[in-house]
Amino acid sequence: MHSPCITVVGGINLDITGQSFSEMILEDSNPGRVTWTYGGVGRNIAENLARMGARVCLITALGDDAHTPLIRRHCEETGIDLSYSGVILNTSSGVYLSVHDANGDVRAAVSDMAICDRITPAYLEGRLPVMNRSDLVVVEANLPQESLLYLGSHLTVPMVADPVSVKKSPRLLPLLPRLTAVKPNRPEAEVLSGVPIRTRADLEAASDAILRKGCRSVFISLGAEGVYYSDGETRGIQPCLPGKVHNTNGCGDAFLAALAMGITGGMSLEFCARLGQAASALCATSPSAVSPDMEPGRLLEMAGI
Repeated sequence: MHSPCITVVGGINLDITGQSFSEMILEDSNPGRVTWTYGGVGRNIAENLARMGARVCLITALGDDAHTPLIRRHCEETGIDLSYSGVILNTSSGVYLSVHDANGDVRAAVSDMAICDRITPAYLEGRLPVMNRSDLVVVEANLPQESLLYLGSHLTVPMVADPVSVKKSPRLLPLLPRLTAVKPNRPEAEVLSGVPIRTRADLEAASDAILRKGCRSVFISLGAEGVYYSDGETRGIQPCLPGKVHNTNGCGDAFLAALAMGITGGMSLEFCARLGQAASALCATSPSAVSPDMEPGRLLEMAGI
């Protein structure tokens, strides 16, 4: 696999994950396992990219608490360049708290990503040169909308975006004309398109609506049903790859990283979707948000590329 230079602009945080050993009983204490790892949509994408062989710079905001030295060391060990990320005084690191059922699916989550509000246009201005030297920039909707708009009007390289959540998806609406690709799940695609999605025809209508707003390609995650992809001319559904699922947290981030690699490598829409599904399947086999086995050769073999 090629070795592109990719900049990710987004969040980094501590992931606290609890998984029930058996069928979850809501509003009650469930025996299970609790793990602490480093996460954040931006950081997850960056680590996946580094493991896939890209040269990765992560531009984020760091808290001034005890977690930051550990975060720096972890990023250094995983090949993520944090040299363009600053520490914000009197702030706490981001935290993502999630609860998973015995199948690994998220049943509830709380995201404290207020520190991302400090990634303002003024914060980004001095970092534009490194971004515009990249082959591609990945952004995510934890960033303030004014910062996303700033990047859209000042970056000269291709951009790919992750809507993150239904609540934050609207932040990407003004950015769509600038995007090479966007990767929503079904509810996020409904927000971006304004089209309720129930059938295959609805998928086509929703993707066409997003494309009419200026985005060049759309990849809509359908969970266990696969991913729908379209650029207005080529469209299809790439099924999920078979495999044991330990954890679905981070699978979307793995897909987006593989999508970025596919785009910078000049892959077709179908190959990008296949590579993304391979990365997602590999991520699902790991209890952490990023699989330690995310290796380029294995990824290409799984994707049949």
